[in-house]
Amino acid sequence: MKAKDSDRQVVLKVEELLKRTKGKVSPADLSAETGFSLQQINDAMARLIELYTARVSMDSNTGKLVFKFNYPLQKRGKKTFKELFQQFMNWFWKIFKIVYKASIGVVLVFYTVIFVLILLALRFSGKGDNDNGGGIDIGPIVGGLFRGIMDAFTIHLWMRTFSYQTDSYGNRFKHYQPEKNKGRNFIQSVYSFVFGPERPEYDPLDDHKEAAAFIRKNNGKITAGHIVTLTGVSYDVAEERLAEYASRYSGDLYVNNDGILIGEFHDMLNSSSDELKGGKIVFYEDEVDPPYEFTGNSTGKNVGIIAMNSFNLIMSIFLTSVFSGAQQLTYVNEAGEIISSEALVSPFLTIGLGYFPLVFSIIFFAIPIVRYFIVKRNNNKREQNILRKKLIGAFVRNHSRSIRFDDIMSVTGINPKLQSVVKKILERLVIEMKGEINIDTSGNPVYSFPRLSTELGIR
Repeated sequence: MKAKDSDRQVVLKVEELLKRTKGKVSPADLSAETGFSLQQINDAMARLIELYTARVSMDSNTGKLVFKFNYPLQKRGKKTFKELFQQFMNWFWKIFKIVYKASIGVVLVFYTVIFVLILLALRFSGKGDNDNGGGIDIGPIVGGLFRGIMDAFTIHLWMRTFSYQTDSYGNRFKHYQPEKNKGRNFIQSVYSFVFGPERPEYDPLDDHKEAAAFIRKNNGKITAGHIVTLTGVSYDVAEERLAEYASRYSGDLYVNNDGILIGEFHDMLNSSSDELKGGKIVFYEDEVDPPYEFTGNSTGKNVGIIAMNSFNLIMSIFLTSVFSGAQQLTYVNEAGEIISSEALVSPFLTIGLGYFPLVFSIIFFAIPIVRYFIVKRNNNKREQNILRKKLIGAFVRNHSRSIRFDDIMSVTGINPKLQSVVKKILERLVIEMKGEINIDTSGNPVYSFPRLSTELGIR
């Protein structure tokens, strides 16, 4: 039998046994059941961990290594219906943004210019009709629209705030605060107004690179506790990642004499280049995302963009009603013959100067309105996440001792007004990080994380 066929046979046999044991197995049990060597079993387990989601932990009764595969077996990377739907919506939104962005700035400026020219034509046309004793004087209407536009474009001059700056001699003077997006062109500002400023894209391999860098720095060793401090995930997820890293980086998993599950990666210590530094180690506490901004534009630019689109919206409503009304009228030539309104008001004009800019302008405002609530929700989540990071950081720095709630609030510097919020987060963290809550003699809760303490000591 060829070696590859033999290896495949071992994998299939182990996979069959995983179904019998509901996903919970130890290499020793598999070797005893199948007769394959431990090396063959470990190679098969490494392959199965590549294929299926699994956790690795220590059996509290025997102190031995135990693998727990999700049962029914779940392929790595397989997405749930909710995740697939979210992926589809993200794809749809991305395509929509590309299409909309391709025209948004040009369309906004184009229709503003077109509508201004139409207003000018109507103004002079109306003036000529009045000079001849007929027509309607629309001069005051057009003038009012122009004054409104100019007021909107200049209002930011008095909305800008002052700040004090210091010259080279130490003299303080009053100065307008500089625009935070100075130098950004108008089209980019329009994009940011509708879709918000661009945020740094998350690299899904960052956690893997960070883990690899930590392994190399920590003498080739890593534990689930280290993974928790690096990423902030729960212990259950950390055990999944430990199993994945063992497969990904050809590591060995074992339980030491103190009952600590350790991943050891001798091959990751080999280095022959000073240029390839690998990933950067940033602990979870220090990985703070930037706040979500609504537009990222200055007040003046936002006011100008709102003014332009409001003008386009008003003009498109006006022209749509004019074209619609014109189509309802009956036109007669000098001979008394009826003329079709389609000859005077073409569908192209109705759509091009009416319905299209109307829909465009409504969407232009609708997206930021919806996004406002999304930004607010995301910033609330971010604040909750920052509290979680501070708490985990406090536990990591004080992992060797128990810590009272008042001490937690003190070392984290969290606002005392947020005590109720912090307590709710703590309740979840104690479960996620396999912690313990005891009551001291004064009746106050005392938090400790013995597993985290022992695992962080592995070097």
